[in-house]
Amino acid sequence: MPQPLLQVLHGEALAPPPVWFMRQAGRFLPEYRAIRAKASFEELLNDSDLAAEVTLQPLRRFPKLDGAIIFSDILVILDALGCGVTIPEGGPRLARTLDQIDLDQPLDERIFEPVQAAIRKVKAQLPPHATMLGFAGAPWTLLAYGIEGKGSKTWSRAKAFLHAEPVKAQAWLDKLADAAARLLNLHIGAGAEGVQLFDTWAGELDPEDYARFSLPAVERTLSQVTGAPKLFFARSGHLPQALESLSCEGLAVPWQVPIQEARQRFPRMVLQGNLDPITLLAGREIACAKARRIVESMMGHPHIFNLGHGLTPETDPEILGAVIDAVKAG
Repeated sequence: MPQPLLQVLHGEALAPPPVWFMRQAGRFLPEYRAIRAKASFEELLNDSDLAAEVTLQPLRRFPKLDGAIIFSDILVILDALGCGVTIPEGGPRLARTLDQIDLDQPLDERIFEPVQAAIRKVKAQLPPHATMLGFAGAPWTLLAYGIEGKGSKTWSRAKAFLHAEPVKAQAWLDKLADAAARLLNLHIGAGAEGVQLFDTWAGELDPEDYARFSLPAVERTLSQVTGAPKLFFARSGHLPQALESLSCEGLAVPWQVPIQEARQRFPRMVLQGNLDPITLLAGREIACAKARRIVESMMGHPHIFNLGHGLTPETDPEILGAVIDAVKAG
């Protein structure tokens, strides 16, 4: 049976387009919250049965979804480098920051074994039309967490590190790029048919620093990943033209950038997106109307419908279902 998501990632323009959502396996679903009432986030990450179940939940509720993205976390790479990552309710915490770790620290790939097992389990249960997706965090985003030791509103310590220790920062970006590529290739080896690299904190760098530090590391990652189509997501209101030459098939467009503009500026790329997640909180009529406008503006161009970032915990599943129906109605 054809998989619409893979067809589009190989350059076909389909009407209606395939659809999946960033963070579709998560807190907005009551069935996810029921599991989380019994298990911690870390338990979900490290128990392949639970991770597989959570990944499959949105596909059962929304059978028109065309993609299943494995339940995991971008910070598993930092954990594999010895940072001692925990993810309590208040956000991630690192026992050791990267500047406290030797650059020669080997990657402990045993940390990645649960997610590989989960991918294999999900793949065995997916409906025939659905595509299995893997993912990893991009080097700058990992460095930002790795230097701060937790989430931040300003990422001041990480941004200062780029300039105060440029040689060491570059070495860490290279190491993180290689680690992200290794993780994505492991996802593909376990059964992922497409992968996405997330640069969640791309917008925290000014254009000059993003071009100098982040983009070369992104390319270093993507150029090493083989065996499946690749998507890149930079959460930023500024998308540099250099993205057009990245070693990937698709560009996920953040909600701050009009997708029509992205279509003109990145004609080679399959485009994904880009409904503002908060639009889903504005009610069925507005959310569906905005979704239809995005679909109409991308007619004739390879397009995957998605949000411009992840689903929020406040999202009403019924509104999301209505949006899926609107997109699939053409």
